[in-house]
Amino acid sequence: MAVIGAGNVGCALAGDLALRGVEVRLYNRSPQRLETIETAGGISLCGEVEGFAPLGSVTDSLAAAISGAAVVAVTVPTASLPHYASALLEATTPAQLIWLNPGHTGGALYLAERARASGHGERTICQLTTASHVSRLTGPATVRVFLRPRSSVAALPARDVDSCHQRLDALLPGLFGRAESILEADLMNINAVLHPPGMVCNAGWIEATGGDFGFYVAGNGRAVARVIDGIDRERLALAHRLGVPAVPFPELFHRLGFTPDGQPHAHGAYDAIQHSELIRPLRSPPTLDHRYLHEDVGWGLVPWMHLAAAAHSPAPTITSLVHLAEAINGVDYARDGLTLTAMGLADKTPDDIRAQVGAKTAEPAHAHAGL
Repeated sequence: MAVIGAGNVGCALAGDLALRGVEVRLYNRSPQRLETIETAGGISLCGEVEGFAPLGSVTDSLAAAISGAAVVAVTVPTASLPHYASALLEATTPAQLIWLNPGHTGGALYLAERARASGHGERTICQLTTASHVSRLTGPATVRVFLRPRSSVAALPARDVDSCHQRLDALLPGLFGRAESILEADLMNINAVLHPPGMVCNAGWIEATGGDFGFYVAGNGRAVARVIDGIDRERLALAHRLGVPAVPFPELFHRLGFTPDGQPHAHGAYDAIQHSELIRPLRSPPTLDHRYLHEDVGWGLVPWMHLAAAAHSPAPTITSLVHLAEAINGVDYARDGLTLTAMGLADKTPDDIRAQVGAKTAEPAHAHAGL
């Protein structure tokens, strides 16, 4: 098993798998990041996963990490995929499973298009709807795992979803469900629903305090939660236009495990977030120059915005947040984020898009005039 990226998710995943007896090679492009892990001999985990996990190897050589690994888990921020794609495709073979953990919105489509355009041929790529471990590094070689969400796995090509699920279930038994298609997984990107409103609407608070507040619970009062609800309505409408299954944010939040069983049904984002004791301790990013905007706007809201335009699905809240994030950070996310062209979906109709990802035939859009 190769784990690419020694951040929050990468260290939690590598440690969890090593504790289960899997031989793990952990890669990071910065050798300085690996020094403490190498000196310690592994990773210490606490929280939902407990123990000290010796690793098979730590390396700053991507080829050495990947060579011979049955599964290659890519845990780097999805927005950094362009920096890794060429080397990743060069180092892997068609027999290896590339596991985007997670793929957020469009990760698998982007990598598949890069493989096609560069002549590397078809790869088996799967992605999760959210990361396998909600975790935070508490030191260079220590990580706290708050939750292993009940995520779903989707695959490209779609026909491989059962074999992909089987291979991941052998590593982390019982943790993952199945999504019908990559498109369904792309529209279950909970970070794109949650993070941009919290960052944009709390921009002044973040700058004034250096993020010294609870990002999710304190930072998502009723006004911010109404913005989240606005994004969610547009996400659900887009899913309908594209003919793929989707559930409202409170239900998705609960299914992933962020709110406990037996809790009264949440009627919107505010109720769902305020009832989540799990995320209450998590602090805000200290700066607006952060992946909660770079990744969750550029590789979350931006592809949704472009897909909405292709599907003629109104998305005013999503579009407004993209433009506000651009003004805040001085970044042209609409141009530099994940476009339809980069996903291999330019000039395609909703039917074309469904066919490309292997989604089932959808009902005609006019069958539900209310959406």
